[in-house]
Amino acid sequence: MDTSLYARAGGEPAVTEAVNRLYRVILADDRLQPYFVGVDLPRLKSHMVALLSQLLGGPESYSGRELRAAHAGLDIAQEHYDLVGAYLIGVLAGLGAEDDLLSAVRSVLAATAEDIAA
Repeated sequence: MDTSLYARAGGEPAVTEAVNRLYRVILADDRLQPYFVGVDLPRLKSHMVALLSQLLGGPESYSGRELRAAHAGLDIAQEHYDLVGAYLIGVLAGLGAEDDLLSAVRSVLAATAEDIAA
């Protein structure tokens, strides 16, 4: 029996739903919309599903660019990075994520902040 955070979260369907909900929230926020002008959202969502799946111990591996390179030149403010992180935690909690999953995501958000935020 698979007891990974990924399996306990509901696997690929749940991760995909979380990512879809996350981007609905992000794109509804006027402070964050400018970062996504001209972005290939289906591709971005696909990368995010892979990244979140890998983080949670799922079978999918993120194969996109390094996070620092992918976000270089976007000048993402720390407050906006924190806001996206809070939205992600909120979406996951709203989908019934357990505390250990939320803690794992918070840890990754803290560890990757310097690679993404300016």
